[in-house]
Amino acid sequence: MIKLRKAENSDINSLKELFKDVFKENDEALELFFKRIFKPEICYICTEGEELISMVYIIPTSVNGRKAGYLYAAATRDEFRGAGLMKGLIHYALSITAQEICVTLPASDSLYDYYAKLGFKELYSDTAELTREELQKLAKPYEITENVVGGYCGIRNRVLKNNFLFWNNNHIDFAFEYNALYGAKIIKNNYGYAIAYDEGEYCYIAEIICSDNNAAYLFTDLLSEFENKRFKFHLSPNQNFIKAEAERYAMVKSITGYNPEGIYVGLGME
Repeated sequence: MIKLRKAENSDINSLKELFKDVFKENDEALELFFKRIFKPEICYICTEGEELISMVYIIPTSVNGRKAGYLYAAATRDEFRGAGLMKGLIHYALSITAQEICVTLPASDSLYDYYAKLGFKELYSDTAELTREELQKLAKPYEITENVVGGYCGIRNRVLKNNFLFWNNNHIDFAFEYNALYGAKIIKNNYGYAIAYDEGEYCYIAEIICSDNNAAYLFTDLLSEFENKRFKFHLSPNQNFIKAEAERYAMVKSITGYNPEGIYVGLGME
């Protein structure tokens, strides 16, 4: 018999197994998630008898102080796909959460179509690309010092201001460690941080958080850490230190009717 319910601690081994089977997660990253983020109450599962066959996580966060959920790691065993189990599981999870909106980062174009059928709408963020020479013109060496207030969570809040998915210092630290396990360099200083990957022909900056005035200092660090000829940036709409263009990046579903425009997902949990 198919059953939908919240996860329990006794499900952890089965959850890890499904996680690895579907996402090919490396062991260290998987253990990091279960150590730093996992709680049974944020995970919703579908079982057949005693077998775990589907899971989804709704990680609590907020937007503008209103309760929000981040839909993460939705997965179904291969032999059970195509039967509508995930659709039912997501509907079940959202129906019993207290969140007003739900946000997710689809991993492929086909998933954008899938979530659209579940009532999710597309979200856009800004992207920009600079040559090394262009970035060098914007960079400058450090001239002043500034203390971190409230950790990187505090800096992120001040920079992004509103309409962004909030993450506390624990989630941000998790994202630093998780991305580093997959090859990212985490650049941190008193002005903010950047999560950057060497993609061969270009350096991809998955998130850069600092004020417009202090961006030049992080640019100096990026140039020091990476030898790439091009740099691609993922930005929030209110970061104006580089001319950028909007690009589809995430999806959002309003659960209660609250629907702020232009939510920036950014760091997420990836």
